[in-house]
Amino acid sequence: MKTYQEFDINYFQDEDGMFNAEVPAIRGCVAWGKTLQEAYRNAVDAIESCLEARAKVAATKLRKPRYASLNVYRRPVHA
Repeated sequence: MKTYQEFDINYFQDEDGMFNAEVPAIRGCVAWGKTLQEAYRNAVDAIESCLEARAKVAATKLRKPRYASLNVYRRPVHA
């Protein structure tokens, strides 16, 4: 049984030499650094921040909508 989670990190180097790190498993989780090691450390911080924010959102109680209904539109078919 695993006691940890694994996240793949994709690295890209731009034309200025900066390293961009992207975590595909978490949409919008990106980081960058001047070196590959700095990009890795920043990506780890970004992963932790994203997971913490998701946990906070999941912990909030969702409000029920004030109004809920279903409408059906029937359009006549011309033969």
